[in-house]
Amino acid sequence: MSNLITIREASDLLGVSVKTLRRWEQQGKISSIRTPGGHRRFRRQDLLQSGQANPSIIGYARVNRPEQKPQLDTQIKALEYFCHQQGQPFEILIDIGDGVSYNRPNFMRLVEMICRGEVKSLVLTHAETVSRFSHDFILGLCSLFKIQVILLNQPHESIAAEDLVDDLQALVTICYNRLYPLHNPAHQQLLEYLGALKNVRAA
Repeated sequence: MSNLITIREASDLLGVSVKTLRRWEQQGKISSIRTPGGHRRFRRQDLLQSGQANPSIIGYARVNRPEQKPQLDTQIKALEYFCHQQGQPFEILIDIGDGVSYNRPNFMRLVEMICRGEVKSLVLTHAETVSRFSHDFILGLCSLFKIQVILLNQPHESIAAEDLVDDLQALVTICYNRLYPLHNPAHQQLLEYLGALKNVRAA
């Protein structure tokens, strides 16, 4: 996602009218960049740090692999439908990656937004969307910052066996990679077992 957004996107982000944005720009409260065609563009981070931003509704969608785009689209549509019904500014964050690693760009951005007080409500189709095995941590973080968590729990969406295998394999790989460099004979049998599990594939 580009850091530069249109005036309409800035309006949605801050929950104010385009007219208000133009007035704030004239008053020096926010700044914009002009494209060669003369259109305004705003830096998302500048707007969020301007003191004019209100906490917004954030939806988060994730799938394990790029070929699961239909499932991702289903999540996004469900989130957008619900968020539109609230009549408030919202943004949908999207990641493609396993549910074990925290090294997902928009997951990290979500955590930063939570800690900066930029999130009013977090909307998920399932709790495991944010993390397969550690979603309680994120839900607890939201509770700490008084953020409402809304779980849509789409009945037609189920956890695919191959997704669970992928995430378990990611967890096994982390354990294997941390034990292997130790070269401890006592870990040899466990390493062989973990090595075998790394290559398991869902039927």
